[in-house]
Amino acid sequence: MTYILVSTGDKAARIASKLPNCIIIDRNPDSAKRLAEMGFEVLNVDASNLEVLAKFDRESKMILADEDEFNLKVARVAKMLGFDVFVIAEDEEKCRLYENERISKICGSVEALLSAIFEKSRYFEIKVGEEMDGKTLKEYDAGEDCMVISVFRNGKVLQPFPELELKAGDTLALVCGEHVRLTKNPFDSILFIKSDEIGEKEIREAEMVAKRFGANLIVLEKVGDVYACVLEGQSDSVDLEEAVRMLKRSDEFDLIATTLKEKNEDVLKLLVSNFPTLLLSGKKDYSKILVLVNNSNPDTIINIAKAFSRFFGKVKVLFLDEEQIKHFSKFTETDLEVEVSRGNPMVDAVKEFKSGYDLVIFSLTNDAGNIDRDILWKIILDRETSVLVVE
Repeated sequence: MTYILVSTGDKAARIASKLPNCIIIDRNPDSAKRLAEMGFEVLNVDASNLEVLAKFDRESKMILADEDEFNLKVARVAKMLGFDVFVIAEDEEKCRLYENERISKICGSVEALLSAIFEKSRYFEIKVGEEMDGKTLKEYDAGEDCMVISVFRNGKVLQPFPELELKAGDTLALVCGEHVRLTKNPFDSILFIKSDEIGEKEIREAEMVAKRFGANLIVLEKVGDVYACVLEGQSDSVDLEEAVRMLKRSDEFDLIATTLKEKNEDVLKLLVSNFPTLLLSGKKDYSKILVLVNNSNPDTIINIAKAFSRFFGKVKVLFLDEEQIKHFSKFTETDLEVEVSRGNPMVDAVKEFKSGYDLVIFSLTNDAGNIDRDILWKIILDRETSVLVVE
């Protein structure tokens, strides 16, 4: 999720420091420069310009915290484009004007705004004590459902990264909630589809992934032409399509682990449309991971990249379209090496893949980067690389 904040000055800094994936649009050039020097991602443009807002993903949340008259101008454009709009009203008497623009999410303070945006999520600020002085951020245990989104030090806002050295007196800003847990570890339960094509190496790889993520591993085993799912002492035999759809309705699984030895678009599409699907090659570990960002709305694939980085180490993310980079947030506690294709995206993707990886992650949607379908299938069926495919 990307947050587009239309604001300026100290108010912009205060709000942006509490939001992950935040881009500030500040119409004041001096203020925009100061915010950029503080480490924020800032655009010095007029947000009431239709062409400016039209460049952003409509799934982004728009936060208006400028002067009321300017907020209203931006709100009309944002609503016309279909954005979800939040407003901090400076003057309560202007609320009626916002209501006339069909904007119901009106907040009188930054705290109320954050509560409305994060709903059940919680925002905390924690002082760094002497015991953490000199230690790195990756040594700080924020908890499974919490994420450090910024670090305040001597009046400045620092962007968090794993090797950031903490100092006593720093203030850590944390956001906690279910959506954070899903970003940090999206896999609680993994469905392992076991067939005649699965060998001992693939079984060990599935167990390795489950152990690394601390996930339950449930086995769906092929017996003849049907699949038997054994869970809590009960067994049912169904065909693969019915089994996958039943399991999707149960809402118990987050990932499918299996293998695919030959090209079968129907089976792969069935699996990926219900769950992210890991195609096993028998790897003992994922020491080198490549993420090909080949879809136009890559939030899911980026969150999965962050999760793998937390549990396996450095991950290389190759954006195949420069426009996609707006989805990537500097607010991350992970080791992501980010690169943007500057030439032919398909050539860059193939060249990078051939440099050797244990795991490659990409989208089956494949609507960005102009990668040929046959190239994708060569990656999927490569015997030396495991592949994680998302929709």
